[in-house]
Amino acid sequence: MPRTILWLTLGAFAVGTGTFSIAGLLPVIAADLGVSVPAAGYLSMAFALAYAVASPVLAAATASMERRRTLVLVMGAYALASAACAVVPGYAGLMGLRVLAALAAALFTPMAGACAVALVEPHHRGRAMALVIGGMTLSTVLGAPLGTLIGEYLGWRATFLVVAALGLVSALGALAFLPRLPVAARPGSVRAWH
Repeated sequence: MPRTILWLTLGAFAVGTGTFSIAGLLPVIAADLGVSVPAAGYLSMAFALAYAVASPVLAAATASMERRRTLVLVMGAYALASAACAVVPGYAGLMGLRVLAALAAALFTPMAGACAVALVEPHHRGRAMALVIGGMTLSTVLGAPLGTLIGEYLGWRATFLVVAALGLVSALGALAFLPRLPVAARPGSVRAWH
C-alpha cells in the first residue's frame, strides 16, 4: 500500500474536521459575529448545500484535468478558504468563504478516493478507499471534538487556522509525493456520473 495515500487521508481528515467542528462552535461564532445561533447554523447549511450540488458538476467539469494537479489545487484552495475564515470580519464574508471551502471539498473528497484506487493494484483497491474514507471518519471521532475544544479555548478562528494548516500539509505532501495520475476515463459530462 503506497504511503502517498496517507496525504489523501490527511486531506479528507482536514475536510471533515472543518465540516464537522463548526457545529460545536455555533454559539461562539454567533456571539462573536453578533448574529443568532440559528443564523450561524446557516453556515453549515450553506456548506452542505454547496457541497452536494457542486460535487457531480465539478467532477464532470474537471474530468479532463490531470488528477494530482487538481487535487493539489483544490486542497490548496480549501486551505486558503479556511485560513480566510479565520480572519474575515463579518458574517456575510464568512458565509461566502464557507461556500468556497465547500466547492473545494466537493471536488477533493471523491477525487481523493479515485486517486487512491488508481495508485494500487486491483486487489488493494478496497483498502485504499477505506484509508481515505477513514480520514473522514476519524475527523468525526477525533477532529471535530478537538476542533470544538480548540475553538472554545482559543477562539473559533483558531479552529479554522488548524484546519487550514492540515489542508496545507496535505496539499504539499500530495505535490511532493503523489505521482502524476492520468485523467479520468469517463466522459466529462454530468450525465456520465449518474
